[in-house]
Amino acid sequence: MSDLVRPASFLRFALDLLSRKRHRERAFGAPVVAPERTAPAALGPAPIEPAKIHIPVRDTSPEALARQTRRLAGRALARQENWETLAEQLREADTARATTCGDMPVARLLAEGACSDVVETALSAVAAGDATTARRTLYCLHDAIEGVAGSAWLSYALAQAHVTVAEAWAAAPTTGDAAILRRDARSQHLETAARLIAPFHPLEVESPAIAALRCALLELDPRPGRRVIEDYEDLIDLDPSCSAHMRALGRDLMPTRFGNWDRLEREARRTAGRTADVWGAGGYVWVWLDALASGQLRGFAHVDAELFSEGLHDILTRRPDQHTANRLAAFCGMTLSGASEPSSARARISGCFGWIAEDHLREIHPALWAGARPFAGQTGASDRLRLGESRARSSLAEHFAHQLRLGREVRFTGAGVVLSPSPCAASALAPSAALAYPHRELRDEDTPCLT
Repeated sequence: MSDLVRPASFLRFALDLLSRKRHRERAFGAPVVAPERTAPAALGPAPIEPAKIHIPVRDTSPEALARQTRRLAGRALARQENWETLAEQLREADTARATTCGDMPVARLLAEGACSDVVETALSAVAAGDATTARRTLYCLHDAIEGVAGSAWLSYALAQAHVTVAEAWAAAPTTGDAAILRRDARSQHLETAARLIAPFHPLEVESPAIAALRCALLELDPRPGRRVIEDYEDLIDLDPSCSAHMRALGRDLMPTRFGNWDRLEREARRTAGRTADVWGAGGYVWVWLDALASGQLRGFAHVDAELFSEGLHDILTRRPDQHTANRLAAFCGMTLSGASEPSSARARISGCFGWIAEDHLREIHPALWAGARPFAGQTGASDRLRLGESRARSSLAEHFAHQLRLGREVRFTGAGVVLSPSPCAASALAPSAALAYPHRELRDEDTPCLT
């Protein structure tokens, strides 16, 4: 393999990455960063104190560690030019529908790791506006991989690398001739990816990875709106337990892509019905999640807030891990926070933050909170983590403001949320005003219709 794609010291690189795996578990009462939110006026109520929210913090979550480990494994196999083993591991992960706890497919992580050396070099060329070097770098990997033409999964790995570089071209907006160059370079990479996977139909090879890549290449079709539903149905039927596919469907059905709000609502209900044995009503949430987080407020006029709330309960019943709890808490408590009409769909969904925090949240994963809402400027990794923790603590402090102003402290434990001193002998925590949608076993109403 060319020196262009082989760094000088893998050991130094690996040690640098592994050194970041520290799991920081902050003790109760430790100092915290100041929250983003501004303090209330001097004549208003006493300020709430996020420092009285005692909750463990994981700077490096199990999800982040799992992604890093899989990418390093793929990278090591590529540097050893062990293509046969790489192809077999890709096939095993794909056919087993293996994912991380955050529903990132393991096959994709292995593919990203295997191509990461050349992709990093190509991305540097993209940043410099050098389309020729970016393309030539990836073709060095084409030449290096043995048996790529006969392997669906090696072809998938190369195609995924081309899609990654195409996304980089799209993310660097310019004007004039440079804009035309970037648009043409992006199209070339997408077309190359499509040619690589064209011989392999995802249903024939039982490959959710290839099905997902076909969906990512929908814009190459002259009329993608005709194919979007059929291609995503194939993908979700192949791997209904992976929420990432349903979230991608929702993004592609937005008016800015290949659909409209009515079509998104209809397909969210259909998807929820088809995946009910896995997610209950949770499929409805996954299809709508990124669309509602996009900042396009018109979506709230079409979403069924009651069915969405039902789906949140079903997801957290089936996925009680802390990654999922933090993702949904950050969505309700940060992404949707802000002024909204009391009876609106946005207020109804954001109000679910209370019961998610009390019933399910047991630790903070700052990276998820940092990404829950855009912020101005560029920050380093450590600054993002501090920002994420500040956002989480501010949201929790706002929810528990009444208790904090009474002088109580809030402790998150493995058994639940504990107030100290306890407000009464019979109850550790007063009923939450935000618990507006009781658990299914406490209701006598019918399950909402999905279709």
